[in-house]
Parts: sequence; structure tokens; C-alpha cells
Amino acid sequence: MTPLERLVAIEEIKQLKAKYFYAYDNKLWDMWRDEVWAPDARLEVPEMGRDIAPRDAMIAWVIEQSADQVSVHHGHTPIIEITSDTTATGLWAMEDRLYRSKEHPLNGDTAYVLGFGHYHETYVKLDVGWRIRSTRLTRLRTEYVKIF
Repeated sequence: MTPLERLVAIEEIKQLKAKYFYAYDNKLWDMWRDEVWAPDARLEVPEMGRDIAPRDAMIAWVIEQSADQVSVHHGHTPIIEITSDTTATGLWAMEDRLYRSKEHPLNGDTAYVLGFGHYHETYVKLDVGWRIRSTRLTRLRTEYVKIF
């Protein structure tokens, strides 16, 4: 891979992650499934004791968890390493804000969650472009606001 091809791949992965955030926050689940994730995708959320695969099971779980939630995700300062012509790794600093309704509180009484941490990811380049193969979300700090 030439230096220019490497830079293009890194930019394509940044655009992929931007699509991840946009589709998730806007609940565009078909876009999230078809344009973000590899078919053999895996999602790991250690703080919730979750390690979910394949893609369709993972997406079904996320849809159920987010129900009527409003979310705002931010990803920052990625460290992306191209490991071959078709694979890469990434580390993203993140912040998420999750707003829950009275009908769907988190842990029974939480209306608002503010989280800070990192996404640890692997990527694969398919015929349709780069896709996320795995994500592990680790949080450094989580604030829960109980309003109900």
C-alpha cells in the first residue's frame, strides 16, 4: 500500500465511523446494518456484560436497548493503523449522552447517562468498502442522573 492509499483508507474509515454515529443517533437501522457493519460483526460492552455477534443479533439487541432513547455520540482523535490492504485497527476517544423516557428508564430509574471512554475497533475492507468488524466500548467514567 502506498502512502497515498494509506491516507485514503484512513479517511474512508473516519467517514465510516461518522456514519456509525449518524445512523445510530438517528435510528437509521438499515443504514447502520448495511453501510457500517461487516456481516461477521461483533459488539462488546464489558460494563454491561455483553459480547454479541453476529451482526443481526447485535443490531437487534441495540435496537431493543435504545427503544425510545435519544442519543448523542461524539468520536474524537482516532488512532487508525492500516494493518494490511484489507484490515485496520482503530481507537477512538468517545462521549455519549443517552436520554431515556419514563417509559424506558435505564436500571429502573435513570433518565440520563453521560459516558466517556474509548471505542477499540477492527475494520475489514469488503467489495462494498470498509466496514467495522468488531467494537469494544470501554468507559472511563459514566454519570447516571436519576430523575424519576
